Amino acid sequence: MRVSAMTSDPAPWAWEFDWHLTNRCNFFCEYCHPQIRYVLNKKPLEEPPADLVVRRFEELEGTSLVHMSGGEPFLFPDFARLCAGLTRRNWISINTNLASPDLVTDFASSVDPSRVVKIVAALHMPERERLGLPLETYAESFRILRSAGFDVVSLYVLYPPLLPQLRKDLAALARLGVEPVRAKVFKGVHEGRRYPESYTAEERDLILANSGEYVFNRPYLDGMLAFRGQPCTAGMSSFKVTVTGEVRRCASVPAGYGNLYDGTFRPARESTGCPARRVLVLSQCLAYLVEPPAPAGTTASQAEARA
Repeated sequence: MRVSAMTSDPAPWAWEFDWHLTNRCNFFCEYCHPQIRYVLNKKPLEEPPADLVVRRFEELEGTSLVHMSGGEPFLFPDFARLCAGLTRRNWISINTNLASPDLVTDFASSVDPSRVVKIVAALHMPERERLGLPLETYAESFRILRSAGFDVVSLYVLYPPLLPQLRKDLAALARLGVEPVRAKVFKGVHEGRRYPESYTAEERDLILANSGEYVFNRPYLDGMLAFRGQPCTAGMSSFKVTVTGEVRRCASVPAGYGNLYDGTFRPARESTGCPARRVLVLSQCLAYLVEPPAPAGTTASQAEARA
């Protein structure tokens, strides 16, 4: 693959798939994307069998990086078996809330860490407090993964109401040995204001001072939110896969390329200009654009901070 959204090293895989594998979630975050929070989570939960998904990815020419998000990936039925199967030939990465300790332990003992590129463990403090989940439990699952050899990083979403407690929460994570921590801008609408554009100057300074290794906050805050008309390899070698198996160009563009689950997936043959008025995942754009810009605040090692 020419450039990966997950690593600055030459990628050993030919394809990247951003897979929304399940609607199941044990959290109900106020800042979750409305399409997930209010629409997808009310639809029937009919995930495909793990063996079918493994087979479909193994049928592709070349190897893949399968990035899994949701919902909560660990709640996919037989998740550890799914990951063990996928990593026989391919690589995976995971976005998780790390709120299923027994499933995390099962995963850590079942999956080869050398085939797991990254585990991003989102903290979601409001839900942990609402559900009475101790931060120590999160830290213990984090340590289990780290001790087993997985590359795991903590993620803190900078939802505007959380900014006053940001420093306190980061200090609590540090005391528990959770590091590194990424603090990532909120993208959405809060109290009628669109973010990240609506952060105040003081809030911007707080964010940039506490971003950790996440290098994309500055370009988000600087307004790098569209690349309309610029050629992009999304749809050729990188794709978004929905919970029903539909393959789309990316999170921002719903152009279809068949269905992964039923074997009708076919990629585009050439790159085309981005039609999106506003992008959702800047790190992917900067990896997949044919001629990406070089935003201030990023470096040659920026790919290692992608989520």
